[in-house]
Amino acid sequence: MQFAHRHHRRTYETVREYLQELFEETFEDEDGHFYVRYGSTVIEISAEPYGPEEASVAIVAYCVQGADIDDELLASLLQLNHTLPFGAFSVVGSDIFFSHSLFGRTLQRSNLLGAVAAVAEISDDYDDKLSEKYGGSTALDRIRGTGGRRRRRESMSN
Repeated sequence: MQFAHRHHRRTYETVREYLQELFEETFEDEDGHFYVRYGSTVIEISAEPYGPEEASVAIVAYCVQGADIDDELLASLLQLNHTLPFGAFSVVGSDIFFSHSLFGRTLQRSNLLGAVAAVAEISDDYDDKLSEKYGGSTALDRIRGTGGRRRRRESMSN
């Protein structure tokens, strides 16, 4: 894995250490992104550079994949984003995600666990509702066949 600067590397190492302490099973892909299962939700966690002296920790839940994206769904997600205390829903291609980010340099174990739990719980609260109304599959049903962030990048370039 390539690091943009020492803070990026340090954040990555901290995330790796915390995840190994907090979760029985973590999977790391070749890009240095971690995957954990929290309840029925699969969470992707990654350390990303943010400017020359900071890094962010992105916590992303796969909510629904293969949804029928229309204006009603998009407006509904924007309204939900407005009411949620943190994090946001997003759409890439026909997939719906829920994510939240933390600053890396001040990351604490309890903050990471709290953010992972909150992202998982919000995603879990909405995945069945969204898939029932807008089609698609919950992430747990489809995550085994995807390539994580790489799949999102590929769908954006198509």
